[in-house]
Amino acid sequence: MIQIPFSSAFIARGRTQRHVMKLYLPGDTGQAICEKDGLTSMTFAYRDVPFENGTGYVRDILVGVCDKCGAVIATPPQSTPAIRAKRDKASVPVETNLPAIYIEALDLAAYRIDAQLTPDFRKRLLMYYLHDCATNNASLTKFLAASDQLAPIGKTSKLRKRLSLKVTARNQSEIEKMAQICDLNTTALLQKLIAYIHSEISTVEKPHHLKALRTLALVAA
Repeated sequence: MIQIPFSSAFIARGRTQRHVMKLYLPGDTGQAICEKDGLTSMTFAYRDVPFENGTGYVRDILVGVCDKCGAVIATPPQSTPAIRAKRDKASVPVETNLPAIYIEALDLAAYRIDAQLTPDFRKRLLMYYLHDCATNNASLTKFLAASDQLAPIGKTSKLRKRLSLKVTARNQSEIEKMAQICDLNTTALLQKLIAYIHSEISTVEKPHHLKALRTLALVAA
């Protein structure tokens, strides 16, 4: 299936342009590129759409259907969240054993955000900071320069705990990107990331991202 962006409508006002998002309905028509018929007319309808890699499909999703051959040739923006949610269920496991102090530091940071949080929030907290560092140069520079305050305790700790996460393909891509930037394996990267989170949340009076993290915790509850 060809993914066609449907955010190309604009309203011109003076010298500025503003994006508008059209809500498509069954029976709406348009044009898109079909692998078989080239540029062709299409009609929006609900279909069960399989993923290209054959790992699953999404039921009853609104798509653009080629008027000539009946193939699904376009996906409107309103269908994207449902497709992504279904695809993300095919998650990538991340398993590692860390000195217990790192797991406890991660849970302490979560407690600072919201005392009602459970260990289920570990992944969201890790991925929040990982994404921030992977996409924000200032955050990345700060992360690379940060020292691991937990390392001395971790090196002498005999107790280790398993950190088990199921992440999306996008999360996994950012893990691999950060591991390459830092020249670390996944375990070492997660240790450094947890130590960074500890220093950013638990050891300062006013954590920089606290408001956003509390919103994330509220949504995740």
